[in-house]
Amino acid sequence: MFARGLLLSSQGFLFILLPGYVMFLILRRSPATDRTLVWWGTGGLLVALLPMNFVSSLARQILASSPGAYSRALQFVIPALWAGIFVEGMKYLVLRYKRLEGAALVPSGIAVGLGVGLITKIFLGFAMIGAGMRLILGDISTPLLAQMAATPLAELSLAAVASLVDRLALLLFNAGLGALVGLSLQRRKWIFLGYAMLIHAGIELTYNLIMVGLDGQGLLPTILALIFEGALILIVWQYLNKQLSSASVQTKRKRMTSR
Repeated sequence: MFARGLLLSSQGFLFILLPGYVMFLILRRSPATDRTLVWWGTGGLLVALLPMNFVSSLARQILASSPGAYSRALQFVIPALWAGIFVEGMKYLVLRYKRLEGAALVPSGIAVGLGVGLITKIFLGFAMIGAGMRLILGDISTPLLAQMAATPLAELSLAAVASLVDRLALLLFNAGLGALVGLSLQRRKWIFLGYAMLIHAGIELTYNLIMVGLDGQGLLPTILALIFEGALILIVWQYLNKQLSSASVQTKRKRMTSR
């Protein structure tokens, strides 16, 4: 039980702190970017959560009153669409409000996206630390703690890795879509904002369907989620590198022409 509690507590600390280090690695590629945009993204998400959750809950209640295959499908699709519209729309509004121009827009969009990813699910990390400490002290007074105490250590370890990959995937995913929103403003084309909203909705819907469709089937949902999110991290990381390199080249050209 002590080993399980220690694993869960360590998982919670890494869950909270690891995104900060990854964020530092990304932002140091663009030293001129205003770091306060990270907190604008965090604050913007907190503001967007209330109407987003209200509309999603209302839609679920309306759809639940008319059971059927289409109604059940829409209960997954509509919340995912609203999440894409509200979150990516918030990033767009933040960048418009800051009145940024040119090559600064894409790195700034990445910073706003990092702020969104930084706060998402962060309280789950604190819950992990608390549950781990209780297990270390031998407390199994709740069904969840008793289940964790009875779970094989190898299975808990895999779940810990999956949760950290999930956290990084959320961080990079939001940063990548922030770059796409910045590109929408830079090129003055709404289509990129639409892409960001649809990609956000599609990824969230896919993940939810994996977890719900394979509920109760042992380690399979965890393994599939791990593969899905690992692939997402690799794709987004390459996209971020490409966008940051392009923004850096544009900034250097602007400095040379201004001399």
